[in-house]
Amino acid sequence: MAQARYEDLLNVEFDTPHTGFLLPPLTLQPIVENAVKYGVDPELDPLTVSIRTEAAQHGSVITVEDDGPGFSPAEDSQVHVGLENVRRRLDMMCGGTLRITPREGGGTVVTMFLPDNKAHGHTAASGT
Repeated sequence: MAQARYEDLLNVEFDTPHTGFLLPPLTLQPIVENAVKYGVDPELDPLTVSIRTEAAQHGSVITVEDDGPGFSPAEDSQVHVGLENVRRRLDMMCGGTLRITPREGGGTVVTMFLPDNKAHGHTAASGT
């Protein structure tokens, strides 16, 4: 659907072999929406958004990476309600974390860590 709306302005790549986790609802969607909202620009090359999953020690990692103009929380004093909501949702629902870092060569990397439920006693509802 995003491909159709943005035609030649957006490429989305998935590398999601690991699916053994439960993701709290409304977690992934705002992260991808932010990448598209701040990264798609008809004056620039098409935006590429990559979504990856992998097993990690004591949990799972979901990474959303884009090659857009970039986002640095340290340099941005604006409150990003959507990102803060995701951060709180991850923490409250499953003891997870959210980290935002600049991507080497431009763009942004958002990394979510979801701990194994057994280790933390949390439960998460499945969804995106």
